[in-house]
Amino acid sequence: NVEHRTTHVKVHVIEPQELFVSSLTEVFRDLGLAVDRFSAEANFRQLLEDPPDLIFIDVDFSSQEPLKFITLLRTLLPKTLIAVYTSMRSAEWAKTCHFSGANAVLTKAADHREIVEGLRQMIDTGESVSYTH
Repeated sequence: NVEHRTTHVKVHVIEPQELFVSSLTEVFRDLGLAVDRFSAEANFRQLLEDPPDLIFIDVDFSSQEPLKFITLLRTLLPKTLIAVYTSMRSAEWAKTCHFSGANAVLTKAADHREIVEGLRQMIDTGESVSYTH
């Protein structure tokens, strides 16, 4: 039920590149979700005070080392779904991200439909998802 998700899934997108904000908003709209918060960097205090249900992070442009950042997010937010958006296209990199705590690893080479599909699968099943082609 899309309306149920819209009111109950709190989404935080960490995207340092303002250029991608509108396309990511569309991705979440197609999932029936509204983005509650966009930020260029993680504000850990804010994340702990008001934890999201889903965090979507572009690890390519983060000032944090990606794997340490994913591990820290997983440690601080054990119940939050973590989706990693990356230009890395290797299955090995995806496995390492999953091992660090990511629920989904989506390559920037994936098209809009694949990103929506990957996020939907992660949300609906809670299973690890990778699109690394």
